[in-house]
Amino acid sequence: MTNITNWRRKIAICIILLVAVALAGCSEASRVGKLATLDDLNDPSVTLGGITGSVHEPFIAQVFPKAQEKQFNTFNEMVAALESGEIDAFVHAKDNILSAMEENPGRLRMIDEPVGEAMAGMAISPRTKYPELQSQLNAFLKEMKESGELDEMHQRWMVDKRTEMPDIPVPEDPLGTLIVGTSGVLVPNSYQQDGKLVGHDIELTLRFANKYNYAVEFRQESIDEMLSDAESGQVDMLSGGIGETPERAKRVIFPDTPLYGNTINVAVLADNHS
Repeated sequence: MTNITNWRRKIAICIILLVAVALAGCSEASRVGKLATLDDLNDPSVTLGGITGSVHEPFIAQVFPKAQEKQFNTFNEMVAALESGEIDAFVHAKDNILSAMEENPGRLRMIDEPVGEAMAGMAISPRTKYPELQSQLNAFLKEMKESGELDEMHQRWMVDKRTEMPDIPVPEDPLGTLIVGTSGVLVPNSYQQDGKLVGHDIELTLRFANKYNYAVEFRQESIDEMLSDAESGQVDMLSGGIGETPERAKRVIFPDTPLYGNTINVAVLADNHS
């Protein structure tokens, strides 16, 4: 009699577990297509992703105070978490979300209403070994802005989504080597293509280095690592869509000319995602 009772108990437990898994799957599936507005996301049952230390991450608490938050080190990790159901949505720059949607057709969707706006630019280490670097970068970006070249680059990389890197000469007898922190995983700012770093910010950095006769050594890091290495002088400059905030301005030096305004949006799973 005891064996029969134990057997029935085991069957009951298995049924309960199967029902729980099925309900969880239904709940997850039912979210697809249901998160249509920013108000839908401001709910305790919703988990939003953000990149640790990024300029976008603080908007989660500001705009979605009721939602839960999960932080990630890289953009690619965050996209994978959304697709696996680990998070329900994530907050990031519109340009990067649109690029991810193009790379993953039919898998992601962007909520049209923006979350906010932030300026993106380059940054200089306060402990760089090149004391003239700040004045050089200020002069370079001002000239690029006034000539229209900065806007042309933004149009080409961010709007038209062109991926061809121009042929930028490397100085034959450089004055020194700039150590530059960059993400290396953020399309279209800084990413790998055919085994090489390409992108809007990579092109801009190489143009600057060519003008002022520097060699360049890129160091691929998370935003937290970039800021820490800039503070300590392990890198001379940051290039990778670095968002400007008052807090970061205490740690690194931002040039007088930002690169562009960064619209911040939310990505969710596409309605037909399977």
